[in-house]
Amino acid sequence: MMKKTSLLVSAFSLCLGAAQAEELKPSGWVILPAIGSSPETGFQYGVYAMHQFAQTAVGEPQDRLSFLLQGTTKGQYQANIQPDIFIAGGDWNLTGGLSGVYWPTPYYGQSNEVDLDADEESYKLTAFTAEAGAAYAVTPNLRLGGLAFVESEDIEDDAGNTLLSEADLGFDGGLYVGLGLTASWDTTDDRDWPTRGTLAQAELRQYNVSLGSDYDYVLLQTAASQYFPIGSDVLALGVNYAYGNDETPFSRLPRPSGESSLRGADGNLWIGHQLFGLQTEYRMTLTERWATTAFIDAAQVADDADELAWDRFHTALGGGIRYATLAGSRFNVRADIALIDVESIGFTISVGEAF
Repeated sequence: MMKKTSLLVSAFSLCLGAAQAEELKPSGWVILPAIGSSPETGFQYGVYAMHQFAQTAVGEPQDRLSFLLQGTTKGQYQANIQPDIFIAGGDWNLTGGLSGVYWPTPYYGQSNEVDLDADEESYKLTAFTAEAGAAYAVTPNLRLGGLAFVESEDIEDDAGNTLLSEADLGFDGGLYVGLGLTASWDTTDDRDWPTRGTLAQAELRQYNVSLGSDYDYVLLQTAASQYFPIGSDVLALGVNYAYGNDETPFSRLPRPSGESSLRGADGNLWIGHQLFGLQTEYRMTLTERWATTAFIDAAQVADDADELAWDRFHTALGGGIRYATLAGSRFNVRADIALIDVESIGFTISVGEAF
C-alpha cells in the first residue's frame, strides 16, 4: 500500500453546530486549509473538511464524512473521501473510501540503515483505490469485521534510478485486489481524546490472484495503546507492528508514516518486511480547546524478525500543541515538532491524535 502522507494543516477551523437534545452531541463541520511543509513534499496546500453528524442516541458514536484535496510544490496531488457510519444502534460500523493520487516519491532502497542525509532517487506513483468495510460489535468492547478493496497502481521510474529495478516486486505497479479481516478491542472513554482504557486493533489484508490481483501477498497491521489519567492530563503508551510477506510489492512494504509513527521523519528512508514501533506521550490539558504534549516515538524495520533489536531503533523526541476544532469534542488539530535520531528537526501538522 502506498505511503500514507502526513496531512499538514494550519490551525484554522470553521465549526457549525446544530443544537439537538441537550444530552446529545450536535452536528458540526471542520474545515481546515491543508497548508504546511515536509522534506518529502515541500510546501503543501489544499483543504480538509470533515462533517460530524448529530448524535442520535446517548452513548452512540457520531457518524463522520471526511474529504481531502491536496497538492504540493513538488507536483504531488491527492484527493479522497472517507465515510465512517454507525447503524443498528451503533452495532455495525461501516467504513470505506475512494482516493486518487499522483505522488512522485523518494526512494532509498529497503533498509533500516539509511542515513538522514542520503541522496534520494524518485519514482512517479499514480494510484486509485476503492475499499469498503463493515465491523460488528460482538460485545460492547470487541468488534470483528471484514474488508474488500481494489487498488490500481502505476509506477514510472527514472531510467537513471539505480536503486529501483525490475528485480523489485511491483517495479511498474499493478492491480491489487483482495479481502481482509479486522478486529478491535476498545475500553477507552473517547474516540478522539481518550483519557483511560485500552485500544487494540489488528487488520489482515490478503491480496489474491484468483480475485484479479497481479500479486499474491499478505499485509498485517497491529497496534495497541493504553491510556492513564493523571488528574486532567493523560499518559499514553503505544506499540505497533506491521508485516508484509516476501511477495509484497516494494511500494506497499511497512515503513514509519512520519505522521502517526516516528513523527516528523520521512518514513521513506526506512522500508522493510517488518516494522516495530513504540510510543510514549504525555498530554497536558490547558483549556477546553487547548492542550500540549511531549512525546518519544521509536521505530525500526527489518526483513526478518531476528534482525529486530533494541539498538536498531530510530527515534523522534519532541512536543506539540493541540486545538479542539469542535465545541464539546476534542477532534484536534495537532502540530508536532521532533528531533529525529538526534540529528535533524522534523515538523508535522495533522488532524486527530497520533495514537
